[in-house]
Amino acid sequence: MEQIKEIISLNNITSCKQYMHLMLDFYFDAIEASRECDSRMLLDANIWLQTIFTKGCAFLNLLDGINYEKPGVRLNTVLDPSLLFTIARRIYESVVDFNILYIHPQTEQQKEILYNLFMSAGLSERLKNCDENMRFKYPERIQQEEKDIQECKDAIVNSSLWASLSAKTQQIVQNAINSHKFRYTFDSTNNISPVKWEDAYQLLRVKKELYESMYSFFSLHSHPSYLSLIQFRDAFAPGVRQDLQMAIHSTQCILSFMSIFIVDYITLFPKVKEKFNELELPMRFAIGMYEDAMRGENKYK
Repeated sequence: MEQIKEIISLNNITSCKQYMHLMLDFYFDAIEASRECDSRMLLDANIWLQTIFTKGCAFLNLLDGINYEKPGVRLNTVLDPSLLFTIARRIYESVVDFNILYIHPQTEQQKEILYNLFMSAGLSERLKNCDENMRFKYPERIQQEEKDIQECKDAIVNSSLWASLSAKTQQIVQNAINSHKFRYTFDSTNNISPVKWEDAYQLLRVKKELYESMYSFFSLHSHPSYLSLIQFRDAFAPGVRQDLQMAIHSTQCILSFMSIFIVDYITLFPKVKEKFNELELPMRFAIGMYEDAMRGENKYK
């Protein structure tokens, strides 16, 4: 337990790396435990897990810092907070979309419509700028994707839920298909509404003040703005190493959303949940601590 306490303290870059390793170890086990699935959606969920795992690995590597050397001059090892926060933001966005499709829907019928919107939107965006040259080079792929898009549309309007939806909701879904959008949620009466990024904390069920603080950091550090320039400048002012503190904070951010994701993920896969429950309590606490704090659930009190 003392070793876990030291790791979760995040007092320095070493403990950041140890905590990321701890989280990634369970992610790796979860990938293996959920490979065998009986539906396309669950197979895709496993791939979703893999994408977050690889981003976490990339983040971990960046915690080693960068340096550069040529004859007569050398750049000492530094960390680039903008890259760290960019990865953290990308994981946050993945967690939001995962919740829209897998966690928030109250019925399998709602999931079916939203997931077909998701697939149709992605494939349609790729084909949107497909010129004659692309059609000549990849005729089979393009033909298959056009077929898949139509199958998604057919699956929506032929679903068991479609006929019971109000005319307004059906029109919103049709507009979503035509505009290649999928970020919507159903309520308990099957009315549908778009998800706004600024309201995503409600979807994730996290505390508003914690969410807004993190999202502010994502916006300030991951976009190429004047503020991002002067923050980069000030991080390396003479005698200053703000990059180290910012790296620790970005680690807290990425662990928060990796924790939320994996806690939600295990609800979909009994084998992964079994694996989680087999861990010693200190390990379960370390993996779920940030999810618990962000949502104020007090499971480990």
